[in-house]
Amino acid sequence: MNIVLPFLSVILGALLVFFGLTKSQKQLRLLLAFSGAFLLSTAITSLLPEIFAHANSSISYWILVGIVVQVVLENISKGAEHGHIHIHKNATLPWALFFGLSLHAFIEGFPIYNHTKLLWAIVIHKLPIAMLLTAALWQTKTSLRLRLALLIGFALMTPLGSYLNETAVFLKPYAVQITALVAGVTLHISTTILFESAENHRFNTSKIIVILIGLGLAAVLH
Repeated sequence: MNIVLPFLSVILGALLVFFGLTKSQKQLRLLLAFSGAFLLSTAITSLLPEIFAHANSSISYWILVGIVVQVVLENISKGAEHGHIHIHKNATLPWALFFGLSLHAFIEGFPIYNHTKLLWAIVIHKLPIAMLLTAALWQTKTSLRLRLALLIGFALMTPLGSYLNETAVFLKPYAVQITALVAGVTLHISTTILFESAENHRFNTSKIIVILIGLGLAAVLH
């Protein structure tokens, strides 16, 4: 069931778009802020303590590698992971955006098979991203079949990463390092989402409340 939930999250996000529930940009930004806060709190309260409990201080470098990896991925996707998706109607298919998001989704899936808390954080994080990606794909002039194929392909990336990490024997000795790398990716993406949730470097009341709920809920569930 663990590897199915991220797939279902993407499908749910797509359905929300098809039913016209993404027309309110304010609500979408609030959902992004909540997902970023939940992801950040999960990384701090669950992932990091577990990583340092099973490794020495040198594991910190793997967290830094994860941050660098996410910086590179954002250079490919142009920040789509935290809501920067701007596609004009009848545009050509944004392949770089799709590959950047897919690689990000593949990497973040690696540790979730045995990390239930991270699983739920990623499920929540993928929902607004899936909504934004679906809306962007449906702005392009590509065929419906290709759009659906790309959406399903994106939905499969996180489960595929989780399945590979669980079944590939050669990855087993590097389980802690992989988790640390994903923690770095998570820290970067979640803090970026929160910082960019502020308009003109100021948070309004609704965003503050949503962020506090996200931080608190993840902490309580831990």
